[in-house]
Amino acid sequence: MLLNKTLRAFVTLLLAAAVAQPALAANWQDTPDSLQLASVGDTLRLNGTPMQIRAFKSALPIERLLRDVQAGWQEANRSDVTRAVVSGWTVLNQTVGDQHRSFQARLAGDQVEGFVALTSPKQTREPKLVLRLPSDMTAISIIDSVDDGHSSQQVIAVSPRSFDASTSAIEAQLRAAGWERHVHKKTAGAVVFAANKGSQQFDATVSAQKNGSLIMLSVVTK
Repeated sequence: MLLNKTLRAFVTLLLAAAVAQPALAANWQDTPDSLQLASVGDTLRLNGTPMQIRAFKSALPIERLLRDVQAGWQEANRSDVTRAVVSGWTVLNQTVGDQHRSFQARLAGDQVEGFVALTSPKQTREPKLVLRLPSDMTAISIIDSVDDGHSSQQVIAVSPRSFDASTSAIEAQLRAAGWERHVHKKTAGAVVFAANKGSQQFDATVSAQKNGSLIMLSVVTK
């Protein structure tokens, strides 16, 4: 949980959303009372698996915080707590019945930032794309969420084609489905563009990769 590159990208996407959310009472998932947790979305599914996520920042030393969380988890639930370090994040994982929870933290200047997450793997359902992708694109992460009455889907996909060719393919797909493009910006290695259709908003960034292109897109319905 939250260990591979796809999920680390997912965490990055969640940071902006988390900042705008109100603080919640601590102690969620047996975390220390000192943590100020912020909700990320009302409902959330990653690749069809329901999740609950809270973001935090703390002035406590990171090792003390990790020890406190691990001790609290082991006291509340007798199953093992595993620990790993991935790209600067220290991640604690524990299985609780049919659910799985993780705590990940890293230093950010003079503070510690991180996330607490709870997933329910047995409730996984096959995700459905809101917008059909071109046939040469493969979705590797699909995030469905509802927040403040708005539903959204964020997709990370890859393609063996160049970022120019991938952009053209997506835009052709949008035009065929009745979308109207209103933003298109190109740099040396990426294209950013947006479109709208009724109450739906589409945004995408297509960037060059060694073996093709990486596509990050979202569709928001207000």
